[in-house]
Amino acid sequence: MIFVKFNWSDEVKTKIISNSLIAIIAISFYFLIGKITILWDAVNALFDLLSPFFIGFVIAYLFVRPVCSVESFLEKYVFKKSKKKVAIRGLSIGIVVIFFLALFAFIISLIIPEIIESVLSLAKNADGYINGVNEFLSGIANKHGIKYTHLSDFIGSSQELFKNIMSYAADALPEILDFSISIGSGISNFFIGFILALYMLSNKELFAAQTKKIIYAFFPKRATKETLSTFRFLHETFGKYLSSQILDSIILGFLVFICMSIFGMEYALLISLIITISNLIPFIGPIIGTIPSFCILLMVDPIKALWFLVMILVLQQFDANVMQPKIVGKTTGLSSFWVILSVIIGGALFGVMGVFLAVPAFSVLYTFAKRYVEKRLKERNLSPKTKDYY
Repeated sequence: MIFVKFNWSDEVKTKIISNSLIAIIAISFYFLIGKITILWDAVNALFDLLSPFFIGFVIAYLFVRPVCSVESFLEKYVFKKSKKKVAIRGLSIGIVVIFFLALFAFIISLIIPEIIESVLSLAKNADGYINGVNEFLSGIANKHGIKYTHLSDFIGSSQELFKNIMSYAADALPEILDFSISIGSGISNFFIGFILALYMLSNKELFAAQTKKIIYAFFPKRATKETLSTFRFLHETFGKYLSSQILDSIILGFLVFICMSIFGMEYALLISLIITISNLIPFIGPIIGTIPSFCILLMVDPIKALWFLVMILVLQQFDANVMQPKIVGKTTGLSSFWVILSVIIGGALFGVMGVFLAVPAFSVLYTFAKRYVEKRLKERNLSPKTKDYY
């Protein structure tokens, strides 16, 4: 038997191996497309199984900075010469948890009754509000000689609208029950995650050391340093973005509440809460929050609703040009296009949580892709600056 020996260079061997791997991946991907539904269901099942762990990790991540600050204060001013690190750590965690639980209970006790009262008042006075909008619009139409069809012709009386809503709710009862079950499961996962978060906070140095140990065991030193650098980058990006975005939204919501109270606008607390939550969504969040807020005020007083639009536009400009550069800064480094795209993709794949976390997650991916592209360009002695390719 005759064997043919090929004297291929290392470059040719590398190309053959890389092309073979690409072909294998492409063929595998082709066969996996037909099984994508099964794979996605498996991923969802795995995610549901590990959701308490993810929830615990998020809680621990949000609490780690306050816990470290309290622990540092206790060691410096209260237990100066104490060597009971475990006890100090436990006390720090207890103080932070009790503080946030008390703050949460205090806010809920103030906001929830006011919101319930506002919603009930809105439903009770719906007929009067609709008639008021009718009179306002018909007055404008008559003044300018425009044919006007009453708003009630479109949506009927509020009683009829309420009946339609109740009928729909009855038809959607199975979905409502499923949603209630999912809420119960979510609450259970939250409590399990909360317990896991306390354990993570108590042993954060141990978990960090074990993670480094595993990385050093399976990766070269250079890759390990890059991996640890990546983790630090993730921590800085997510930590700074989340804390600054939450602070900015709270300040904006407070300003909306103050301004609405000064100008005597109804449902100030309800609307300011809507603005606060929606502002957590970058770029399109303020628009999402303004539309329902304007509709609520439009039913109460159309003139005040117009003034509300002017007020919210001024506050949003102040937030975008003054507050956000100071508080949020350029933590994401993304243009408006990438922000909108990331929010759409995050919402489509992961729902509400995906909408809120899409921007920092996409920012990390964008930064990694940018670094890789610039590295490849430098290897080819090409400019990494985008302006050189115009």
